[in-house]
Amino acid sequence: MPYTEVDFLITPCEPWRDLLMVELMELDYEGFEETAFGLKAYVENTKFNERVLGRLMVLRDPHAKVNYTVRELPEVNWNARWESEFQPVEVEGKVRIRAEFHPAKGGFIHDIVITPRMAFGTGHHATTRMMVRSMLHHPVKGQRVCDLGCGTAVLAILAEQMGAAEVLAIDHDPLAVENARHNVAINRCKRVIVEKGGTGLGKGAGFGTILANIERNTLINAMADMVAALAPGGSLLLSGFIMGDAALMDEAATRHGLKKVQDLNDGEWAFSRWEKPAAQAK
Repeated sequence: MPYTEVDFLITPCEPWRDLLMVELMELDYEGFEETAFGLKAYVENTKFNERVLGRLMVLRDPHAKVNYTVRELPEVNWNARWESEFQPVEVEGKVRIRAEFHPAKGGFIHDIVITPRMAFGTGHHATTRMMVRSMLHHPVKGQRVCDLGCGTAVLAILAEQMGAAEVLAIDHDPLAVENARHNVAINRCKRVIVEKGGTGLGKGAGFGTILANIERNTLINAMADMVAALAPGGSLLLSGFIMGDAALMDEAATRHGLKKVQDLNDGEWAFSRWEKPAAQAK
């Protein structure tokens, strides 16, 4: 199937390149290549709509200058391309995230195998690494855990390996759900359930931990639902937003009664961990 390549020139590149990539994923773009000056993005010809590009938040942001060119390409084997570029990710010497074609390596507590398809969450992105770092220092053993916007389900798989009693992995993208189920199977998970769905988790769901590595607006809009789904004393791990948006995230979380217990950043990307008061009703 023929594809369209959109070559974006972005000034400055960071963090706008990553934010643009997240937006394009919502428009069914299936492949990305970081360049020295921006990003090349690929989408099927039948799904390309240049008018939609003008409505992207990054292109309208006054802090970034973005230009782009468009050209048609012949069919591209994206899985083969990902396999040629995917490298294992290691976090704190305890977690190793690799593809099936990489050999296992001793010395790691958690060995996670991820098929490198288009779904977000291979471990390479700063936001995923920060989520993993926080999980390593805040055990989820025996808890009911939700991986909201699970992508590849890498965090859900880690939660089971860390002893979670039950893990619900949710994504609204059917391709991500398919990929997540594949990854859950190849990691021989027994306590992870993957479902297609949104952020409405249900009041009183009783999650001990909710993992939400999603873009800023979705996190803010879903804050009330996530807090309602947390058990008293439960933890909410948030990433997918930049340092410049940390104050907005803090305001939304504190307004819903949460207490911050951890901040992290990796370059321009931010992470925060919150707790629901133990005395707060479900």
